[in-house]
Order: sequence, then structure tokens, then C-alpha cells
Amino acid sequence: MNEAIKEMRDRFPDFDISKQEVSKLQGESYTGMAVRPENSEIGVTLNLQDFYKALGFGMFLEDVMDSIERSVVSAVRHMPHYDARVLEDYDRMKDALTVDLVPVAGNKEKLAQIPHKNVEDMALVYRFEEESSVYGSASILVTNEMLAVYDITADQLHEDAMKAAVQNRPAKLHNMNDVMRDMMGDMSGLVPMNEPSPLWVATVEGGQNGAGVIQYPGFLDQAAEALGGDFYVLPSSVHEVLLVADDGSMEIGYLEEMVRSVNETEVSPAERLSDNVYHYDSEAHIFENARAFEAHEAAKEEILTDEPFDKVVEEALAKETIKVLLVEPEERPRVVEIGTELEDLQHAVGGDIEVVYPFEDRVGLIVNEEGKLIGLPLNRALRDENNEVYDIIAGSFLVAGLTEDNFGSLTEEQIGKFEGLFHQPETFVKMGRSIMAIPVPEEVIQMRDAVRAKEEMGEKPRHKMPERDSH
Repeated sequence: MNEAIKEMRDRFPDFDISKQEVSKLQGESYTGMAVRPENSEIGVTLNLQDFYKALGFGMFLEDVMDSIERSVVSAVRHMPHYDARVLEDYDRMKDALTVDLVPVAGNKEKLAQIPHKNVEDMALVYRFEEESSVYGSASILVTNEMLAVYDITADQLHEDAMKAAVQNRPAKLHNMNDVMRDMMGDMSGLVPMNEPSPLWVATVEGGQNGAGVIQYPGFLDQAAEALGGDFYVLPSSVHEVLLVADDGSMEIGYLEEMVRSVNETEVSPAERLSDNVYHYDSEAHIFENARAFEAHEAAKEEILTDEPFDKVVEEALAKETIKVLLVEPEERPRVVEIGTELEDLQHAVGGDIEVVYPFEDRVGLIVNEEGKLIGLPLNRALRDENNEVYDIIAGSFLVAGLTEDNFGSLTEEQIGKFEGLFHQPETFVKMGRSIMAIPVPEEVIQMRDAVRAKEEMGEKPRHKMPERDSH
């Protein structure tokens, strides 16, 4: 870094060039090279990490310095031009306000320095968006120091930002089929034309940093009209969210699994928003975590209790659960939240339980003790260090973590490992005196899932309570 700064100072004697710590809300913070041209009140900061990597791949130092020089020239040429007097005038700046939705996790230190509004496990932050071009958009994050200079409250900032954001980044709500047709162009004929997809995409015009649209005044109610009532909100990324109607056809556990899977495989860490699923009650106008909504609904259905409603809700939310893998015959493993009481575990495997410990990891397999005796379908094979089958589990089973004296939640690493181990459903064939475990072909699974999805989409009870994954 120091050598690069010294070299650029020699090549650009009229520029102020220094080391700059860059703290980012999304993505990793870094130490960069700040460049401010002569007579300019602002500058740009370059992240030199990729240039360092080029040296590691054998690129000559002189060539790397030439590349940094070209980057400096390009960055300064396309640098937005701000008038410091305008930046200090809130009445002139407030019309440029926009909002972004970011995760709280990983951003707590930065959020302490900026005005924000908590939205479940996310936070709404505020920016001045100055200009956009083919090189991207330039924006300034509003900080607590700026609020003090403007002599306004966080509430006033929020109110002004909500008014301006609706104009600066208009809301967009499209059915997923329409989005797919636009993306596929000439191949759009492959997208179903008759029925809309159950998924809707909510974002802003331009599609960048559009997840905050769910906080726009009246947007959730407008979406409820389009979807026909209550709906779930799936945080696809900081750029958009997905909406799906709460019509009884989707279980919360399935939606949570889908969000986690997409985040782990498709969304970069810098663009992840949350692993949780949310729910919007269109009658009560309440946006909340879907599990909290589920607890409220369960409490309402508890007609035999003499406890006050608030206490029932509190107890439902406080019920101890653990995160485990449920592995069912002919199905892929899925992550579920399950109670730790004996009856919860028995219900999950369909009878009395037995725990086996075939792995060195601190996990146990909770199986049906009489699975083979009562003829439950064969599920997955257990193999030794030579990959030879030595046993077969019959019926559904759980992969659970182990604590000092009980079962516990799996870690994310354990979930990944054992989901991979049991990922492919197996079928079993007797060959002589042996039984062979054969992976079910991928095309068979996809065809079965497609048929099942069509059947499920054909059943849309409006007021059916969503079922828990394992209760």
C-alpha cells in the first residue's frame, strides 16, 4: 500500500493521495488509496486488493503500477462533482434522499454511527443519491454527524426520506413469469402464459438496492391487493424481495429452507439480507417474522386455555426448539425447527425413537426403533470407511446435534456436511445375498417434484393454518 501511494504521488503531483480506511455496510471493509484532485472538495477511494493479487500471479510490479495509474485516471474522470455548500444545506439535499435495507448482523458497529430504523433483523438506512451513469450511481450515506450539522431529528429524516424515495426510486411489483419473460427474450415462449407464478418480485426502478421498497408508505397494502390478501416476504437480496401468497399452500419451514439455500448458493455475502421469512397481515397491517406470526395464530386457536392471550403468545414463542435435518424416504433432506420433548421426536420419526452414533461428529441419528420390523420404507444407507453398506435406516430420521445432556441444534457446518451426505434419495435392490443402495436419478426427482408442485398449486384453501415442519 505504502509503495503504491508513493508511486502515485510521483505520477500525480497535483493530487492529494493518502491511505484511507473504508467502512462498508455491505461487504468487507478495507484499507484503500484515497485520491483527491487539486481544488476538489471530494475524492475517490480505490480498493487495491485485486492489484495485489495480480502481483501474486506473477505480474511485474511496473505493470501493476501502470494499471493502478489507469484506474486513478478513470476514477477521477468519472468522479461526481459535489458542491460542498449544497451538501451542507439540508433543504436542498432532502429531495435526493433514498433508502436502503441492510442486515443488522455484521453491521452493528457501523449502524451505531448512522441514523437507521430497525425492521425485524434488518435496518433501513438513508442516502443522498446524487447522480447515475453507465459507471454506476454516486451516493452519500447519512451519518449521525450530518444530522447534527443539519439540526434535524432521525424522525424528520425518515419522514423526508420516505417522501423522496417514492419519487427517486419508484416501486416495482411484477409477477415472476413476467420477469422471466423479460430475461429470456427470444426464449420467453418457454415461460407459462396462462397462470401467474406464485412468486412476485418487489424492487425499485433500476433494480439496485430495492429491498427497502417494503417500507414505502402503502406498498405492502398495494401488494396485498395484487396477491389477494396476506403474504410471505422472502428476502432475496438487498436488491429485491420475493412475495408469495399466504393461501395455505406453502409451509414456513419450506420457505425458510428455500431462503437459506439461495443465500448460500446464489447470493454473494455483500448482497445477503436475511435468512428469515416474514409475513404481512393485510387486515392488521402488521409486518413481522413469520415464526412470530405463526405463534400468534397458534395462540388464537388455543380455545381450551384459560391463560391470557399475551401469555399464550409469549409461551409459544419461548418454546425450546432445535434446528435439525429431517431426512425422509425418497426426499431430499430439509432443515426444520423441532421441539426437544420426547413426543416431538417420536412424532417426527413415526414411533418410539432410537439414537445411533455412526459418525465422529457430535451428532446423533434419531430413528424409528422398530422401523424395519413394522415395514417402514427403506430410506438411506450407512457406509463404513470403505464406502461399504453396513446398515440401512428404515423410515424418516433426524440428524441432530449433541449437547452435554440433550439434543441440540446443528451448526451451519454440520448442516452443510450432512445435507450433502444424505442429499440424494436412494432406492434399494437385492443382489444375491446383498442389498445395493442406488441413488435415485436426478431427472426422476425433478419430474416427481414438478408433478407434486402442480398438484399443490391446484389446492388453495384460503384460511388453512400453516402447519409446522415437525409438529
